[in-house]
Order: sequence, then C-alpha cells, then structure tokens
Amino acid sequence: MASWPTLAEVRRLLRMQPNDDDDLVIGSAFAAAIDYGVQRTNNRWPPDATDLPEVCHEAAMLDASRIYRRRDSVDGTIAWGDMGAVRVGRADPDVDRLYSTVGPVVFG
Repeated sequence: MASWPTLAEVRRLLRMQPNDDDDLVIGSAFAAAIDYGVQRTNNRWPPDATDLPEVCHEAAMLDASRIYRRRDSVDGTIAWGDMGAVRVGRADPDVDRLYSTVGPVVFG
C-alpha cells in the first residue's frame, strides 16, 4: 500500500532538480493528477489516504508528469524539428488502464 505521490516523487520522475518556479507548476500538475485519481476511484481513496494501491500511485505519477509536460504544447501539439509534430492527447491510456484495475466499472 502507498499514498498519493509527493512533489519530490513527481520531480524525480521528471528528472528535475528543486526549483521554486518549476515546483509551483509541478505542484499544480500533481494536485490535478491526485484530484483526477480521487474522482477516478470514486472517492474511495481521498487525498490523504495511506492505503492507496500501488497502481493508483503509479497512475497519479504518470498523469502528473503528462500534465506538466502538456504545458509545452499550448495547442495540443509538440513540434520535433525535422520529425514533424506530435499530438498530445487529452488522456493517457496507460493512466486509465492502471485506474481501471481498481476503479468502479461504468456501464453506458
């Protein structure tokens, strides 16, 4: 069992050093990821939960890093020079897959 990610954990995943300006943005991204996780698990594990399944912890880490990196793509695309542009999706299928292992099943 785990708890929701911390700012330091998300920063390590992003391979970033502590920086006040970056930490504000990362903090916002990981707070949004935790809010999504709480909703996705139907409020089963609140933000202060300490009995969180590891898959939810991993999903929130991935989602926070995606949200942080999304700020580099204001219009939803990231240009890679000669390689062209890549569309950044609204949702990460890996995050949804992880949450689906513990979240409620929704019909219709």
